[in-house]
Amino acid sequence: MELTITRHCVAQLDNGLSPLQQALLHEPRRVRIVDAPTGAGKTYAFQKALLQQQRILFIVPTRRLAQNIAASLIDDLVKTAHWQVAVAEKKVQVWSSDQTAVLREQGIDNIRGYRIRQMQALDTTRSGGEMIIAVPEVVSQLLHRYRLDKGQAGTSVFDVLDDFDHIVFDEFHTIEARGFGLAALFAKLASVPTEHGTTGYGGAKVSLLSATPLDIKPTLLKLGVPDTEIAELHEVITTNGRALHGDVCLRLAALSDMPAVLEQQLALVKEEVTHNRQVVLIYNALAALKRDMPTLVRLLKSAGIAADKVLVINSIDDSGENSRSGYGFHTGRRQNPDDFNVLIATASVEMGVTFRAANVMLMEPGFAPMNFLQRYGRAARRGEDGTVVVRTDTALEDRNPWLRELNRWISTHQNQHVSIRELTEVLSREAQQSFNGDSTEMGKTSETLYFGSLPQQAIYTSGLYWQVLLSHKSSHKHRRAHLLQHQPSSSKHLYALLKQFAALETDDYYREAAVQWRERLFAQALNLRDIGTRVLVIEGDGRRLQVDRVWLERETDIMTRITGQYGVNDALYFQLHFELEHYLLDEKNRASRRLTVYVPYTKRTVELEAGTGLLREWVRHLQNQRDMDAEAAWDDHPEAMKAAELLVSLTGLIPGNDADLSASTTSLLI
Repeated sequence: MELTITRHCVAQLDNGLSPLQQALLHEPRRVRIVDAPTGAGKTYAFQKALLQQQRILFIVPTRRLAQNIAASLIDDLVKTAHWQVAVAEKKVQVWSSDQTAVLREQGIDNIRGYRIRQMQALDTTRSGGEMIIAVPEVVSQLLHRYRLDKGQAGTSVFDVLDDFDHIVFDEFHTIEARGFGLAALFAKLASVPTEHGTTGYGGAKVSLLSATPLDIKPTLLKLGVPDTEIAELHEVITTNGRALHGDVCLRLAALSDMPAVLEQQLALVKEEVTHNRQVVLIYNALAALKRDMPTLVRLLKSAGIAADKVLVINSIDDSGENSRSGYGFHTGRRQNPDDFNVLIATASVEMGVTFRAANVMLMEPGFAPMNFLQRYGRAARRGEDGTVVVRTDTALEDRNPWLRELNRWISTHQNQHVSIRELTEVLSREAQQSFNGDSTEMGKTSETLYFGSLPQQAIYTSGLYWQVLLSHKSSHKHRRAHLLQHQPSSSKHLYALLKQFAALETDDYYREAAVQWRERLFAQALNLRDIGTRVLVIEGDGRRLQVDRVWLERETDIMTRITGQYGVNDALYFQLHFELEHYLLDEKNRASRRLTVYVPYTKRTVELEAGTGLLREWVRHLQNQRDMDAEAAWDDHPEAMKAAELLVSLTGLIPGNDADLSASTTSLLI
């Protein structure tokens, strides 16, 4: 089944900007929620702001996206604005773990102090604006520095609002409930009335950008961001103007796996490669990609496509240096995708990878409608025509009702031409219907079609993030007074619960366990995303990979077959005899995920299975009447124990050893 999504554009003003880009530069309201399709040039507006002497803090979800934006921006500044390369590289900086490693190689040990100086001014000796492109964890760590430098009060959120003209959260649909606190903090303080009769602290405007937006305005309102200071900006699609995509044939293929899709489309793939264009294959699951490698090699070879023309992109292979796999494919996040004709990737390609000429895409649909649209939008850019083939089968449709709805819609419009708006409406329909059961609710005041909303937990994780900041040593005198004055009601509620919980911390019998539990709860508040612990895996040929420990336990037998070793700084690593793929488990043998969690009345830990019942199981253990310690704690301090239960239930954060212990993320809520 197939149909064609017709060519579409955005309007262009006399200055070359689209109406949305113009609004991003000149909209006076301090908080802007921005919806624009992929390829619309949301980031380009801030390049214009940089050229207008402005400073931008651009926060992105992945290291690859940060690198991509920085490289593209520097290239544009050199080619179109005629900046010297050295100047552009000084004015555009990346904050991520990759850049941290580079700074350490340059002999810079105090990375956070160095970044504070960068934040205050990258390069005041030259004219022109400046941009820092950062992952959210780096920005949050600067606000919550464990140690303050001698004579330094610490960087505060007020300094950031003073030092920048724009604070941007790109791809904000990736924000989890647990990580909304950072964006909410900036948005609240940028928009509230101050004691001086002005609006907000500092001068920075806070923008949240996405092509598949979540409806976050209700959450911002509940956190106290004034409605009058929120601008909802939407890029209108037109038939004339700057082209985003040409006519794209969208085809559903009922096939068992991705090698079958590749085999079916092999003639088309060969034609694209012959004309030096790109073909992209996108998998749902990394393990499936790894298992299919031998078959993909064989198929591509049969079409005369050499393995060295192929780049493999995923979280594991990207963690290593640029190299060739045993199959001959190239890997490594420092590889330039433009140098290859075939890209084989997972969801990591949805953001941060620019394709030079990818007019054909073969893909699995993703786990949610927003994944589908993000993937689809990567193909046939800049007005080119293209083809997107989506693998589907009964199992995928049973797990994803929205995919079945898409299937029906394409069947109804077989061989017709439809608009990108119609496709977006179908994909967002499930989310629309969740708003008070009224599918038109979200369209009453805006052109935006939302793909979900933040759960109630985001209001309380933001409150807990505020509480942690209030307790930080850099928050003193006027800073603390401002934070107290403008804290959201959820922060006040959690403060009352923490005071109630303190009864356990002042009891000699429970003190150690209770303090440990609260500290781990606060640590959870500062873990902004579901990013698990990584361990070093060294393949048989010496290739070094950083692999998510949870993935390693679930998808392979490495941790049961091979004894881990400890290297520098007691870091755990596994030395393999073969490549990682050799150790993959069959799907039926995959291990269920177990989490180590804490309760506040004892230092003993509890092992729970991750899943939708995690929060319920934790509460059950807290109330365990068969545990003498639990029973005694409820008898001795019933209000403190109830406070602990509410702190977890409201935030969805469960104190434990894992960095990603969140009931909202393990439940896959958005």
